[in-house]
Amino acid sequence: MTRVVHLSVVHKPDDPRIYERECRTLAAAGYEVMYLAPGAARGRDEHGVLLAPLPERGRSTRFLDSIAIAKALRALRPQVLHVHDPELLTLFPAVKAFIPRLVYDMHEYVPEAVAGKHYIPEKARPFASQATATAQKSLAALGSGVVVVTDEQLEALGSTPRLRLVLPNYPRLERFAGAEPLPDLAADPRLKLVYVGSLSRGRGCALMLDVMELLAAGEAVLYLGGTFASPDMEEETRRRLAAGLNDRVTLLGRVAPAELPRYLAAADVVWIPSVPTAQYRHPTIPTKLLEGMAVGLASLVSNLPGRGELVRLEECGLAVEPGVEGHLRGLRRLLANRRELPQMGARGRRAVERRFCWEVVAGDLVDFYGSLCAGPA
Repeated sequence: MTRVVHLSVVHKPDDPRIYERECRTLAAAGYEVMYLAPGAARGRDEHGVLLAPLPERGRSTRFLDSIAIAKALRALRPQVLHVHDPELLTLFPAVKAFIPRLVYDMHEYVPEAVAGKHYIPEKARPFASQATATAQKSLAALGSGVVVVTDEQLEALGSTPRLRLVLPNYPRLERFAGAEPLPDLAADPRLKLVYVGSLSRGRGCALMLDVMELLAAGEAVLYLGGTFASPDMEEETRRRLAAGLNDRVTLLGRVAPAELPRYLAAADVVWIPSVPTAQYRHPTIPTKLLEGMAVGLASLVSNLPGRGELVRLEECGLAVEPGVEGHLRGLRRLLANRRELPQMGARGRRAVERRFCWEVVAGDLVDFYGSLCAGPA
């Protein structure tokens, strides 16, 4: 049995892309799969995936784990190492001698994401972004294969490795089937909006607060879930809620993937108000949009590449101009046409069932691994 280790020092043990979709799919296909992640509970789960913990460290001290991780990998001797963080590419030169197959999973447009990191001094961000792009390209070339979310991400890599897979972040549909809404949230008579994800400026956290301030308290309520990307965004959000927004914005905190369907099912509209940063100008379909569609919610999204086309094509909501004015107009249109929201949501659900769920693309990962593991290492 081929032994595979999936590794992350950033993502949670229950990360949907890594654990729920990739690890479980490979275990079902007959691979011996282990997922190493900070905070994981040691043991084999009911799907056959082995989980093992890494130390939980802050961003500035994660590099201290590299030697310990390399030693652990030498003891485990997997046939495949599949890493999910760009910083883990630095392991490739050290482990290449004893792990025959190395895979890099590129979850986002990495150089562009680095250019927007709040903890990097603003003047240094262009240099950090360029250095990241160079390092990512050269280190990923040492691998045996690469997995990306969109075709456009491949432009950041060279011609190697030749084995590559575009694996979209589509949700596992079965997880959202028959989701029972949380009764306390669902009982609110107002138009119920929901956003669950990283709470950052780039993803529209401040924008949502601006729009909610311009509505009357009796019109809509926003269920805002996730963790804050920066201390200043958290401070601003809590201050604005205390100043009067807490009658129409409810902070949910981190929502575990297992609980997400019930929170989404309690709402009417999934709100994806990303702003056109360097990262979000690239084509992408946010997983959070598809998850909302999977439970039958209408959609309100910024008209950015990927998401705008999907919502217009499937007629499952509104794609509006990014910014406060565009989203305010869109929200008022939804308020004026609340009777149409269930039909929008039903069309979105059918689109996920037909084209945008994990069940449609899971076989591509199994085929990729078949090619990866074929023949001598």
